[in-house]
This record gives sequence, structure tokens and C-alpha cells, in this order.
Amino acid sequence: MTNALRPFRAEVPQSALDDLHGRLRRALWPDDLPAGYGVTNERVRALAGYWLEKFDWRAFEARLNAYPQFVTEIDGETIHFLHVRSSRPDATPLVLTHGWPGSVAEYLDVIGPLTEPASPAAPAFHLVIPSLPGFGFSGPTKAAGWGTHRTAAAWAELMERLGYESYGAAGNDAGSMISPEIGRLAPGKVVGVHVTQLYSFPSGDPAEMADLSAADQAALAHLQWFYENMFSFNTLHSQQPHTLAFALADSPLGLLAWNAQLFGENLDADFVLANVALYWLTGTGGSSIRFYYEDAQATTHPSEPTTVPTGLAMFKGDFQSIRRFAERDHANIVSWHSYDVTTGSGGPRDAAGHYAAHEAPEVLVADIRRFFAGLSRPWPVLDQAHAALRAAIEGVEDWSAPTPCAEWTVTQVLQHAAGDQLGYAASITGEPGPDFNPFAPSGTLTVPAGDFLEPTLAAAEAAFATITPDTVAVPTPLPQGALPAPVAVGAAALDAAVHAWDIATATGRKSLLTNELAEALLPVAKELAEPLRGFAYAPALPALAEDDAVSTLLRYLGRDPHWTA
Repeated sequence: MTNALRPFRAEVPQSALDDLHGRLRRALWPDDLPAGYGVTNERVRALAGYWLEKFDWRAFEARLNAYPQFVTEIDGETIHFLHVRSSRPDATPLVLTHGWPGSVAEYLDVIGPLTEPASPAAPAFHLVIPSLPGFGFSGPTKAAGWGTHRTAAAWAELMERLGYESYGAAGNDAGSMISPEIGRLAPGKVVGVHVTQLYSFPSGDPAEMADLSAADQAALAHLQWFYENMFSFNTLHSQQPHTLAFALADSPLGLLAWNAQLFGENLDADFVLANVALYWLTGTGGSSIRFYYEDAQATTHPSEPTTVPTGLAMFKGDFQSIRRFAERDHANIVSWHSYDVTTGSGGPRDAAGHYAAHEAPEVLVADIRRFFAGLSRPWPVLDQAHAALRAAIEGVEDWSAPTPCAEWTVTQVLQHAAGDQLGYAASITGEPGPDFNPFAPSGTLTVPAGDFLEPTLAAAEAAFATITPDTVAVPTPLPQGALPAPVAVGAAALDAAVHAWDIATATGRKSLLTNELAEALLPVAKELAEPLRGFAYAPALPALAEDDAVSTLLRYLGRDPHWTA
């Protein structure tokens, strides 16, 4: 089976190591030039000498093999990943994503602290650490197109394959682009996104630049310096990756020099060479840099901000995110911290803190723990109902199909369900509600269904996140007016879950309205439904002895559990 998970061990043949050492000994060197021309001979000679005489690949290989590793096939490519489960039953699954010129080696120092924290009060995590497609043991890739979006989709598939229905995503470098995209693709499953960079740039609107703080202006100046002095790698990767691939495939010295431009002198040689050797010994120096080309060639880009809770741990010396721009692209930033872990060595090329999981693992681990500990979602019944509604619209082909809901089509039910959620959000926040009548839906959408639905669910989730369980009077759009918090949340969840069933049933697919969810919603239905008979709900149908919780709820709300078109 192509989706099978197969155990994996890193076992590089000795002949490959012997060939590497021979190539390093026979390396041809360019004339020496000052640092302004690029990575210096002195820097590369020091690393090459260490690689030849001191670096122990077998020790690094053993360190990798100390953790469970697997490979699987996703979208036609082999994907390698570490999968390290915590012994804690309350652990949160977390997918960690590296970038270029990094690798899974970036995260080896945080595996222990994240999976088995010393304190039982600290959050624990089940870790999934994949090698990016075309990188290390996930490569070389065989097909084009492996940029941010396709990789994020593959990671969502990987987490589903591993049986994780709810999980977090964290990343660095390219992982800081991929992780938010996972949240965009699977918002009902991703509980939070934690990154070390939020790559948001000025849009060109002069108003964005008004009244920038001194710190933000300094961040822009640093970005400008990087663009003018260090950005050549990005330009070449984005335009002609295969031209460079010949040199990277043939010369370990060339690979070392090219990759070392983004490994600062503050990093220890063993870390630098573990990453570079992983590229060399898997033949992925050329395939890895195509990630930039694929993103540069992408013709579609997200137009709406992400909505999953997002946290940033930013390190001095690295890319400095600017919150004003980041909040334009990420609508739910709930954590923003900046750290200084510089050692005073090196210069601006060092980008100290960029490899925070290795340079400052205790700082990064603490920030990850604090971020995810703060994401305890107070209303799981609403999360489950929204997840059911999101799942119901995936893959729908016939949006004009009739449904069990009055005389409405699938599109009209979707419009009504979205309007309901906006109505609850508006009642709580005082913001405007839907700009259409949810009880007279048009049946026509001008945007994709997911793009139409997602902002309404995000608005409801954000509104109810401000409500504590002991709130006695939560405003609602219902005739009953303000309700106790559990009832108000249950009412919103009831709307979403039942309409999810309507859509799934109408389109011949399995509904995520489970017995567990139905049992939680039935008391709410019995408290609220009677005044809404003939308006939102039909008369109740007689219950049957064989009914399960889902059927009982549906019959109470006037729906036939066995409805067919």
C-alpha cells in the first residue's frame, strides 16, 4: 500500500563516506578574497578540515537512529519523518518543520524536553518531525511543484495517517511558511501554529508605513541590508536552481560553501556539518533548493488571513517580524515574544538565533510550552460542530442538490449555516452581522465554499472565546435573547452540527454528527427548540426504540434520520 508507514534507519554505505573523504582531499580551491565577496576561504577551510578529520557521521547517524523513524509515500513522493511519542496521555501532537539549509537535525535538541518534560505541570508533545520533500531522506523529489502549499497539504495528510485528529504545527525558516498554511488547510484540526518568523512585508500602501516605531524601522533596515547583501541565494534558487545543482551534486566543497553562507560562525561545526552532510549523502543539494523555485512560480496565493491561533518566538539577529504587517496576514496572533540569545561573536551574517531549536533550545521549548498551554479551548462542543461543518463541504460536487432542510439546496444550507454563526458573533461583539438574510439564502456563491464559510466560523469562535463558562447572560440572536454561556454555545453548535448533517446527507457522504456530539446537543435542543417550531425547526417526529443519539436528536428537530432525496 502506498500509504503504509514503513520503519526506517539511516544507514549510509561506507563507500559513500570514503568517496566523500576522497573528494574533500582532492578539492580545488578558489583564490582567497575578503568577506565582502561571500563566504571566505578561511571559513570553508576550517569547516572542510573538520569534516574530513573530526566530524563523525556514524555518531550523528546513531543519534538519528535512537528515535523512531519512518517513511511513507504521499502524493507520489517518499516522505521521511521522526515520530517520537510522549509517555504522557495528555500530550499534544505537534508537527515540527525545518527549512533550508537546515534539516531534521535542527530539532534533535528539543525532542527530549518536549516529549518528556521534567515537570508534570509542563505540557508534553507527541512529535512528528518530517524531512521536507526533496531534503535529506525525503529526496530527491521526482516531481515538480513541491512548494509551501503542497508540502502543507502533505503534512496534513501525514498527521491524518498517523491518526491525529487534533494537533499543533511549529516551524522555522520554510517551516514558518508551511506551518501557518497547514492551519489554513485544516483549521478544524490545527489547534495552534507556533513559528520563529512571520514573513509579512510592506504591501506598498503608504499608510502602512505611517508612525512605525523605532524598533520596526530598525527591523526594516535589517531586512533591507539582508536583501542587498545576502539575498543572492534566494534569487538564484528562485530562477535557476538546476544550474546550481550541478555544482552542489558534484562537489562537497561547493555544497559546504553554498550552504554555509546561512550557517553563521556562532554555530558549532558539528551542527553545521550534520546538516550539510545530510544533504550530500542523500544527493539532495539540488532538489532541496527547488523549494524556492516552486514558491516563486506559484500562480495563486492566499487572499485571506489565517485564523488559527498563532504564536511567534522571534530571535535577535534573525528575521525581525513587524506586527503591523503580520496582523494583516494572520488574524489570530495570540502570542508575540522576542529573545536575544546572541553571543557577541560574528557579525550581521550570523543571524544569531535563526536555528533557535539548537542555539537556545530551552528558550524555544519554554515559548512553545507557554503558547500551547494558553490555547485550551473552552468550548469543545463548538469546535466539534464546526469541524463537522467544515468536513461536510469538502469535496461537494453538486451544490444544487436538495437537502433535508426545508426546500433548500446544499448552497442555501451553507449560506444559512454561515449566517447563523455570524449572527451569534455579532450578538456577542456588537460587530455587523451577515449582509444577507440567512432565512432567505440566494443559493448562489461568488467565492469558493470554504472561503465563504471559514470567516464566519472564525468570527464565532473568536467571539465565544471571550465568554467564560460562568457567564450568565450571553447575547444571542434567538428569540430567547441572552442565555447562560453553556446554552448559548450549545445553540451555536447545534445550528452548525445539524446543518453539517443536512449537507453530508444530501451529498451522500458520512456525517461527523457523532453520537457523542448529539448527546451533548440534545439537552440544548430540548431547551430551545419549542419556540422555534415552524420557523427554524419542523414538528418533532416520533422517536423509535432503536434510535441512537444522532437519530434521537434529528427526530426531535423534525428531521428524518433516513432521509433521501
